[in-house]
Amino acid sequence: MKYQPAKSVPVDCPATKHRYSIAVTWTVPALAAQAEELARQLALPLTETEGQHILLLRVSQEGLELVKLDDPHLNGPVRVDFTAGAIDYRRQQQGRELLLKAVGCKGNRRPVVLDATGGLGRDSFLLAAAGCQVRIIEREPILAALLADGLQRAQQHSKTAAIAARIRLTVGDATLFLREMRKQGQRMEVIYLDPMFPERHKSALVKKEAQMLQLLAAPDNPEAEKELLAAALAVSGRVAIKRPVKAPFLAGRKPSYSLLGKTIRFDVYLS
Repeated sequence: MKYQPAKSVPVDCPATKHRYSIAVTWTVPALAAQAEELARQLALPLTETEGQHILLLRVSQEGLELVKLDDPHLNGPVRVDFTAGAIDYRRQQQGRELLLKAVGCKGNRRPVVLDATGGLGRDSFLLAAAGCQVRIIEREPILAALLADGLQRAQQHSKTAAIAARIRLTVGDATLFLREMRKQGQRMEVIYLDPMFPERHKSALVKKEAQMLQLLAAPDNPEAEKELLAAALAVSGRVAIKRPVKAPFLAGRKPSYSLLGKTIRFDVYLS
């Protein structure tokens, strides 16, 4: 699968109402044209300075990044990088991942997985690193742009190119996508969900990246979560959901079983 750079993320995706003002900028003059094209495709304003915008989607030499410059608690950019850091360590320690058990990886079995809430794509990348073919659906165009940029750079790195080739990214609403699958009589081996958890009142309780993503769009309401789970169960015999360990079941629906970690759990629904 050949990926386009972030500036070429599809623009025919659903419009997103962002919670805060956001604009596109760049770090060096050579990247100005790329930033201009990205702003056009995402229907965002273009700015050379911080201005009045709460968030900046910045085209840099290190990759596309989301920044919030006026908050000391959120200093530093959010960037998708599959070639280094924690995700690279997790890639090399796959035997410890409950995620693989949750989606049904066992022995040589590597199911095809649809990640319906792609986010920054880390879990999808780990699944692909384990040998799964992964289809990501991400409804937020800005997140999709960050993810597409990270996948493109992963394709150019020798140790991650084969992994990135097993991932396909689509921008759109997952519930609508799954409903269309059902209409066409299509099935998916496994569907994976990691819904955005409602923000907590104390920012220290939530990692920087989660806070930044919550600035883009609010978590789904209970009815939307219920519709997403129902749509997933209608087209797959296995749905795995990532939740904080003490969080209620998604849409109040009890799973077939759960896998517990220290801070998270995976609820598995079998039908």
